[in-house]
Amino acid sequence: MALPTRLGGTIPLFLLLCAGTVPAGEPAEPGVTEDRIAFAQSSCLTGACGTTGLRYRAGIRAAFHERNLGGGVRGRTLRLTSRDDAYDPDTAAANAAHFATDRDIFAVIGGLGTPTALRMAPILRRARVPFVGILSGAGLLRDRARFPNVVNLRTGYAEEARQLVAHMHGRRGARRFGVIFQDDAFGYSVLTAFRESLKARGLPILAKASYSWHSHSVHSTLFVLEKADLDVVLMAATTSNTLDAIDAARSFGHNFAFGMLSIVDLDRIAGRLKQRFGPAVSTRVLPDVRDAGNALVKRFRSALAAWRAAAPEAAGTADASGLEGYILGRFVIAVLERMPGEPDREGFLETALASGPFLIDGWEIAFADGGNAGSDYVRLVEFAPAKVKDGTGKAVGQ
Repeated sequence: MALPTRLGGTIPLFLLLCAGTVPAGEPAEPGVTEDRIAFAQSSCLTGACGTTGLRYRAGIRAAFHERNLGGGVRGRTLRLTSRDDAYDPDTAAANAAHFATDRDIFAVIGGLGTPTALRMAPILRRARVPFVGILSGAGLLRDRARFPNVVNLRTGYAEEARQLVAHMHGRRGARRFGVIFQDDAFGYSVLTAFRESLKARGLPILAKASYSWHSHSVHSTLFVLEKADLDVVLMAATTSNTLDAIDAARSFGHNFAFGMLSIVDLDRIAGRLKQRFGPAVSTRVLPDVRDAGNALVKRFRSALAAWRAAAPEAAGTADASGLEGYILGRFVIAVLERMPGEPDREGFLETALASGPFLIDGWEIAFADGGNAGSDYVRLVEFAPAKVKDGTGKAVGQ
């Protein structure tokens, strides 16, 4: 027996029946079975950014563990499988290719880094796999027309740069700006954000210098900037390289202010600046993880402690990276709970991006019509002798 088609031909009935089936033993929707939903992650778990990656993953797992103790989502437990990409774009791309064909994966969550994410996103887009909660503020990832499968939860670098430059120029009176940037997709993304923010205020970048992620040649960038007589050096750099730049600058006798984005580890930076004091300001895109009165922070700390008790070998401390991972885990759970029917990838993306704001213990994630960026929250932390102050003047440091 055959059925007519719109083009006037016919299709044998047995082909129609086969098209609506999947091989025996495989879930009808990738990664979804009667009792679980499986997620995958490619992240930097070793090397220079390994500590951040492990803590980010611990936050996700803490959120999943907390929910699984309560029976999961509609009777389905949540599982996370992680692959290490060591911040290597080729490895991340290979991981994404594996995820794209693995029918035991519902969505990919918790990526870390702009160079790796930009290699993964097109592969996952072609396979229509959701890619959620990337630890990157790159503008390209916030182009929903280009990446309709990407869901960003953190503030973009453009907004961080805008507020940092506004503070340095408007509040501190700085006019002479330079930039040190990492020679990769991350560094160029932040460099672009700084350039646009300065341009909006009629200010140029007077000097800029790049360094290689692999060579750690940050010290040499200070010689490039030395003759520019700068008020501020804006850093498009990771924590360890920012620390090296601070050490070199203070050793050379420079007292210009450093401007840093949320990608840096605030505790390590604060510790170094206590030893080598000079003016510095950093953006933050999350609540202060040390604020015990914050409902989200309090619940995160409790969930992380429970997860570590259940898995003593798990790495993770109650820092900003862990909190960001916990928010991601809670967001994924909230989307699954809000979906009207059975979990499916298309419905997950539609619910995440178009169903209205999500409130997670008071923390709001909301997507503008047609957008895929869920937050524009920025606060500023200013370093001063013996203490660290946020943008309101409240002491938040030592």
